[in-house]
Amino acid sequence: MTEKVKLAFIGGFLGAGKTSLMIELGKRLTLSGRRVALITNDQGEVLVDTKTIKVLDFLAQRF
Repeated sequence: MTEKVKLAFIGGFLGAGKTSLMIELGKRLTLSGRRVALITNDQGEVLVDTKTIKVLDFLAQRF
């Protein structure tokens, strides 16, 4: 059986809650047995979103 990959693109203003939404959706999908990868577009030296996602055990890779 071949499983299709589903993508969701989330956009919005700085501080609008995009990363929080991605994390919550990721948690819910993981609990339902799905594999989830979250991709962020962090800027700067700190990479807050990437670190947050890594702590929550979602795939976090910087390209």
